[in-house]
Amino acid sequence: MADSKNVEIATKLNDARTELMVFFDGLNEEEWETAVYHEETTWTIADILRHLVDAERGMTSMIMQWQQGKDPVPPDFDLTRWNNRVVQKAAEKTPKELIAEFRQNRINLLSFVDTLHEEDWDKRGRHGSLRIMSIEEVCHLIADHEMNHLRVMRETVEGGQQA
Repeated sequence: MADSKNVEIATKLNDARTELMVFFDGLNEEEWETAVYHEETTWTIADILRHLVDAERGMTSMIMQWQQGKDPVPPDFDLTRWNNRVVQKAAEKTPKELIAEFRQNRINLLSFVDTLHEEDWDKRGRHGSLRIMSIEEVCHLIADHEMNHLRVMRETVEGGQQA
């Protein structure tokens, strides 16, 4: 590893993923179809996993490009439309298939983090939210994003509430 920041980020990503996987591993077949979000469309727990799989894959690709001096996200990017479309396109994938992709995405992200040097962490670009962010901020965002969705899923499953 290049520096202690790599260890700090990898630890945060691993801790978040471990907590999320414990939750997913504890779900029964019916709970995967629990409706969690009711905004523009209804998202189930399985849909949130579909979203998380794509989000990590996309953000990893994005920060890899930032490291190379590229900025792949156009200024008119519509994150909500993108997220809804991705969930629709992945609707046929089972939780088991999604979990396999999810695991591979984390391996890819951690492998990339392991290659980063001190000067890479501050490289910036446009995130899908249209905010200009650094590679470090996006790595934290990936873990925080998972924890935010986990909190809402837990509240829904444990309390019968819906967001």
